[in-house]
Amino acid sequence: MVHSLNINNYYVLTKDSDGRYEEILRDIFKYNISIIKVFRNIEDTKVLLISTKYGKFILKFFAPKMKQKERFAKSMLKGDYYENLFRQTERVRNEGVHSVNDFYLLAEKKTLRFVHHYIMLIEYIDGIELADINPIDDELKSKINTSIIELHQHGMVSGDPHKGNFIVANNEVRIIDLSGKRCTAGRRAKDRIDLERHFGIYNKTKDLGFYILIYKKKLRNFIRKLKGKEVR
Repeated sequence: MVHSLNINNYYVLTKDSDGRYEEILRDIFKYNISIIKVFRNIEDTKVLLISTKYGKFILKFFAPKMKQKERFAKSMLKGDYYENLFRQTERVRNEGVHSVNDFYLLAEKKTLRFVHHYIMLIEYIDGIELADINPIDDELKSKINTSIIELHQHGMVSGDPHKGNFIVANNEVRIIDLSGKRCTAGRRAKDRIDLERHFGIYNKTKDLGFYILIYKKKLRNFIRKLKGKEVR
Protein backbone atom coordinates (compact mmCIF):
# COMPACT_ATOMS: atom_id res chain seq x y z
CA MET A 1 0.00 0.00 0.00
CA VAL A 2 1.27 3.47 -0.92
CA HIS A 3 1.66 5.92 1.98
CA SER A 4 2.05 9.69 1.60
CA LEU A 5 3.55 12.26 3.96
CA ASN A 6 5.45 15.56 3.97
CA ILE A 7 9.11 15.84 4.99
CA ASN A 8 11.20 19.02 4.68
CA ASN A 9 8.69 20.54 2.23
CA TYR A 10 8.82 17.44 0.03
CA TYR A 11 5.73 15.46 -0.92
CA VAL A 12 6.78 11.88 -0.16
CA LEU A 13 5.37 8.53 -1.26
CA THR A 14 6.60 5.28 0.30
CA LYS A 15 5.54 1.72 -0.37
CA ASP A 16 5.49 0.68 3.30
CA SER A 17 4.45 2.33 6.55
CA ASP A 18 7.16 0.82 8.78
CA GLY A 19 9.31 3.97 8.53
CA ARG A 20 12.51 2.49 7.09
CA TYR A 21 12.39 4.45 3.82
CA GLU A 22 11.40 7.63 5.64
CA GLU A 23 14.41 7.09 7.91
CA ILE A 24 16.73 6.70 4.90
CA LEU A 25 15.32 9.90 3.37
CA ARG A 26 15.96 11.84 6.58
CA ASP A 27 19.55 10.55 6.52
CA ILE A 28 19.84 11.74 2.91
CA PHE A 29 18.73 15.23 3.95
CA LYS A 30 21.43 15.16 6.66
CA TYR A 31 24.05 13.98 4.10
CA ASN A 32 24.40 10.91 6.30
CA ILE A 33 24.72 8.30 3.55
CA SER A 34 27.40 5.83 2.51
CA ILE A 35 28.06 5.96 -1.24
CA ILE A 36 29.38 2.74 -2.78
CA LYS A 37 29.37 3.75 -6.43
CA VAL A 38 28.42 6.68 -8.66
CA PHE A 39 26.63 5.52 -11.82
CA ARG A 40 25.83 8.97 -13.20
CA ASN A 41 26.80 12.50 -12.23
CA ILE A 42 25.68 15.28 -14.56
CA GLU A 43 24.14 18.69 -13.91
CA ASP A 44 20.52 17.61 -13.53
CA THR A 45 20.88 13.91 -12.65
CA LYS A 46 22.77 11.97 -9.99
CA VAL A 47 22.47 8.17 -9.71
CA LEU A 48 24.24 6.45 -6.81
CA LEU A 49 24.51 3.05 -5.17
CA ILE A 50 24.25 3.55 -1.41
CA SER A 51 24.58 1.32 1.62
CA THR A 52 22.22 1.61 4.60
CA LYS A 53 21.47 -0.52 7.64
CA TYR A 54 18.53 -1.85 5.60
CA GLY A 55 20.72 -2.90 2.68
CA LYS A 56 21.83 -1.45 -0.64
CA PHE A 57 19.66 0.88 -2.73
CA ILE A 58 19.80 2.93 -5.90
CA LEU A 59 19.44 6.61 -5.05
CA LYS A 60 18.51 9.01 -7.82
CA PHE A 61 18.35 12.82 -7.74
CA PHE A 62 16.70 14.53 -10.70
CA ALA A 63 16.28 18.31 -11.09
CA PRO A 64 15.44 18.96 -14.77
CA LYS A 65 16.52 22.35 -16.11
CA MET A 66 15.50 22.11 -19.77
CA LYS A 67 12.10 22.84 -21.35
CA GLN A 68 10.59 24.17 -18.13
CA LYS A 69 7.51 25.71 -19.79
CA GLU A 70 6.83 22.56 -21.79
CA ARG A 71 7.22 20.38 -18.69
CA PHE A 72 4.92 22.68 -16.69
CA ALA A 73 2.20 22.43 -19.37
CA LYS A 74 2.54 18.64 -19.55
CA SER A 75 2.34 18.31 -15.77
CA MET A 76 -0.91 20.28 -15.74
CA LEU A 77 -2.42 18.15 -18.52
CA LYS A 78 -0.97 14.69 -17.92
CA GLY A 79 -0.09 14.64 -14.25
CA ASP A 80 3.08 13.56 -12.49
CA TYR A 81 5.16 11.11 -14.56
CA TYR A 82 7.19 9.68 -11.67
CA GLU A 83 4.22 9.42 -9.33
CA ASN A 84 2.46 7.47 -12.08
CA LEU A 85 5.52 5.22 -12.35
CA PHE A 86 5.65 4.74 -8.58
CA ARG A 87 1.98 3.76 -8.36
CA GLN A 88 2.14 1.55 -11.46
CA THR A 89 5.17 -0.28 -10.06
CA GLU A 90 3.42 -0.89 -6.75
CA ARG A 91 0.28 -2.11 -8.51
CA VAL A 92 1.93 -4.58 -10.90
CA ARG A 93 4.18 -6.00 -8.17
CA ASN A 94 1.11 -6.53 -5.99
CA GLU A 95 -0.41 -8.35 -8.96
CA GLY A 96 2.56 -10.74 -8.95
CA VAL A 97 4.86 -9.23 -11.61
CA HIS A 98 8.16 -9.59 -9.77
CA SER A 99 10.38 -9.04 -12.83
CA VAL A 100 9.86 -5.28 -12.31
CA ASN A 101 12.46 -3.62 -10.11
CA ASP A 102 10.86 -2.19 -6.99
CA PHE A 103 10.37 1.52 -6.30
CA TYR A 104 10.50 2.21 -2.56
CA LEU A 105 10.29 5.97 -2.14
CA LEU A 106 9.57 9.07 -4.21
CA ALA A 107 10.09 12.56 -2.77
CA GLU A 108 9.12 15.62 -4.79
CA LYS A 109 9.39 19.36 -4.32
CA LYS A 110 6.58 20.81 -6.40
CA THR A 111 4.45 23.83 -7.25
CA LEU A 112 0.88 22.72 -7.93
CA ARG A 113 1.51 19.61 -10.08
CA PHE A 114 4.85 20.81 -11.44
CA VAL A 115 7.85 19.11 -9.84
CA HIS A 116 11.17 20.98 -9.49
CA HIS A 117 13.20 18.27 -7.79
CA TYR A 118 12.89 14.50 -7.38
CA ILE A 119 14.53 12.07 -4.97
CA MET A 120 14.00 8.37 -5.70
CA LEU A 121 14.94 5.26 -3.73
CA ILE A 122 14.87 2.19 -5.95
CA GLU A 123 15.67 -1.50 -5.56
CA TYR A 124 19.28 -2.45 -6.23
CA ILE A 125 19.45 -5.68 -8.23
CA ASP A 126 22.74 -7.51 -7.82
CA GLY A 127 23.15 -9.27 -11.15
CA ILE A 128 24.54 -9.07 -14.68
CA GLU A 129 23.31 -6.60 -17.29
CA LEU A 130 22.34 -8.15 -20.60
CA ALA A 131 24.79 -5.71 -22.19
CA ASP A 132 27.55 -7.81 -20.57
CA ILE A 133 26.24 -11.16 -21.85
CA ASN A 134 27.32 -12.26 -25.30
CA PRO A 135 25.84 -14.17 -26.97
CA ILE A 136 22.30 -14.07 -25.58
CA ASP A 137 20.96 -17.60 -26.06
CA ASP A 138 17.42 -18.63 -27.02
CA GLU A 139 16.47 -19.56 -23.45
CA LEU A 140 17.38 -16.09 -22.22
CA LYS A 141 15.60 -14.44 -25.16
CA SER A 142 12.47 -16.41 -24.26
CA LYS A 143 12.65 -15.11 -20.67
CA ILE A 144 13.10 -11.53 -21.93
CA ASN A 145 10.08 -11.85 -24.21
CA THR A 146 7.96 -13.45 -21.49
CA SER A 147 8.82 -10.66 -19.05
CA ILE A 148 7.65 -7.98 -21.51
CA ILE A 149 4.47 -9.90 -22.42
CA GLU A 150 3.63 -10.24 -18.71
CA LEU A 151 4.33 -6.55 -18.17
CA HIS A 152 1.94 -5.61 -20.99
CA GLN A 153 -0.75 -7.96 -19.68
CA HIS A 154 -0.68 -6.00 -16.42
CA GLY A 155 -0.99 -2.61 -18.09
CA MET A 156 2.60 -1.34 -18.03
CA VAL A 157 5.32 -0.77 -20.64
CA SER A 158 9.10 -0.76 -20.59
CA GLY A 159 9.40 2.19 -22.95
CA ASP A 160 13.02 1.37 -23.79
CA PRO A 161 13.78 -2.38 -23.69
CA HIS A 162 17.45 -2.33 -24.67
CA LYS A 163 20.22 -4.52 -23.24
CA GLY A 164 21.09 -2.05 -20.49
CA ASN A 165 17.57 -2.19 -19.05
CA PHE A 166 17.54 -5.91 -18.24
CA ILE A 167 19.46 -7.63 -15.46
CA VAL A 168 19.87 -11.37 -14.93
CA ALA A 169 19.77 -12.21 -11.21
CA ASN A 170 19.29 -15.67 -9.70
CA ASN A 171 18.75 -17.04 -13.23
CA GLU A 172 15.74 -14.75 -13.75
CA VAL A 173 15.30 -11.66 -15.93
CA ARG A 174 14.57 -8.38 -14.16
CA ILE A 175 13.43 -5.18 -15.92
CA ILE A 176 14.76 -1.78 -14.82
CA ASP A 177 14.22 1.87 -15.79
CA LEU A 178 10.56 1.46 -16.69
CA SER A 179 8.11 3.96 -18.14
CA GLY A 180 5.44 5.83 -16.20
CA LYS A 181 3.43 6.49 -19.37
CA ARG A 182 0.06 4.92 -20.13
CA CYS A 183 0.13 1.41 -21.58
CA THR A 184 -1.31 2.12 -25.03
CA ALA A 185 -1.36 -0.19 -28.06
CA GLY A 186 1.28 1.99 -29.71
CA ARG A 187 3.65 1.82 -26.73
CA ARG A 188 3.22 -1.95 -26.44
CA ALA A 189 4.01 -2.23 -30.15
CA LYS A 190 7.12 -0.07 -29.72
CA ASP A 191 8.35 -2.40 -26.95
CA ARG A 192 7.91 -5.40 -29.27
CA ILE A 193 9.63 -3.65 -32.19
CA ASP A 194 12.53 -2.69 -29.91
CA LEU A 195 12.86 -6.30 -28.70
CA GLU A 196 13.20 -7.40 -32.32
CA ARG A 197 15.73 -4.65 -33.04
CA HIS A 198 17.90 -5.22 -29.94
CA PHE A 199 17.56 -8.98 -29.42
CA GLY A 200 16.24 -10.45 -32.66
CA ILE A 201 13.03 -11.55 -30.90
CA TYR A 202 10.50 -11.77 -33.73
CA ASN A 203 7.40 -9.61 -33.25
CA LYS A 204 4.46 -11.95 -33.87
CA THR A 205 1.78 -9.38 -32.99
CA LYS A 206 0.94 -7.08 -35.90
CA ASP A 207 -1.97 -5.18 -34.39
CA LEU A 208 -3.35 -1.68 -34.96
CA GLY A 209 -0.72 -0.15 -32.66
CA PHE A 210 2.02 -1.79 -34.73
CA TYR A 211 0.71 -0.49 -38.06
CA ILE A 212 0.17 3.02 -36.69
CA LEU A 213 3.83 3.11 -35.60
CA ILE A 214 5.02 1.81 -38.97
CA TYR A 215 3.03 4.39 -40.94
CA LYS A 216 4.10 7.20 -38.61
CA LYS A 217 7.72 6.27 -39.24
CA LYS A 218 7.15 6.19 -43.01
CA LEU A 219 5.49 9.61 -42.85
CA ARG A 220 8.36 11.09 -40.79
CA ASN A 221 10.92 9.68 -43.23
CA PHE A 222 8.95 11.05 -46.19
CA ILE A 223 8.96 14.52 -44.61
CA ARG A 224 12.68 14.23 -43.82
CA LYS A 225 13.36 13.24 -47.43
CA LEU A 226 11.44 16.28 -48.69
CA LYS A 227 13.60 18.47 -46.44
CA GLY A 228 16.76 16.83 -47.78
CA LYS A 229 17.55 15.17 -44.45
CA GLU A 230 18.83 11.64 -43.89
CA VAL A 231 16.11 8.98 -43.68
CA ARG A 232 16.15 7.02 -40.40
